[in-house]
Order: sequence, then structure tokens, then C-alpha cells
Amino acid sequence: MKEKFEVIEIENQTMVLKVNRSGGCHSCSASAGCGTGILASTFDHATTFNKPLEAGVVVGDFVTLQISSRELFYRAFQLYILPLLMLFCGAWLGIVLFPANELWQIGFGLLGFVGTLLFTKYFLK
Repeated sequence: MKEKFEVIEIENQTMVLKVNRSGGCHSCSASAGCGTGILASTFDHATTFNKPLEAGVVVGDFVTLQISSRELFYRAFQLYILPLLMLFCGAWLGIVLFPANELWQIGFGLLGFVGTLLFTKYFLK
């Protein structure tokens, strides 16, 4: 998968890249009633991140970065499947520890889900 990024800033041998998010959600006729379309319209349509400076790149240039399909599937697993697995594992732990109290089971499930989302955001790069 290849994507073009615009260099918006360069400092200390690091370039700040910006990409405008684009997708089928803006052109699909069902976007008004689709959860993904609603989320896409709610959040920013541009993302910025840092990468090491490449030789000859100046502010305003466009660079193309490529991600392997293996890395893409690994990141998708981290973002989508791992939190769902931890939701079920947390709920199972709640069932083991508190078999008669459903509220604790739900809480452990949510704790596993949210904990994994936070772990993914702050520790997995």
C-alpha cells in the first residue's frame, strides 16, 4: 500500500508529514446512515506524523511511503481484533471471579477492551 504525504515542517533531521484522509465514505450514498461515514465526518480529515528526514526533501515536497501487506494486516489486528479478544477475555475473567454478579463481568470486559485500546495507542508503535 502506497500513500503520498506532504512535508509541512522540517526540524532536527525530522520531517513532519501530513496526509489528507480520503476514502469511500465521502462519496458513498449511504454515508449519512453509516457509522463509519458519521465518524469520518466527525473527526479531522488530515493526519500528521514524524519521520526521519530524507536527503533532498524540502518543505512543500510530496513523499511516497509504502507499507507492506504483512505490516498492514498486523496493524489491523492490533487495532481491531486484539481489543475484541481482550473484551471477551476480560468478561471471562469477570465470570471466573464473580460468577453471580453480571455487573462485574461487564466491567471486566469493558476494562479489557478500553485497556487494550489505550495500550495500543500509547505503547505499540
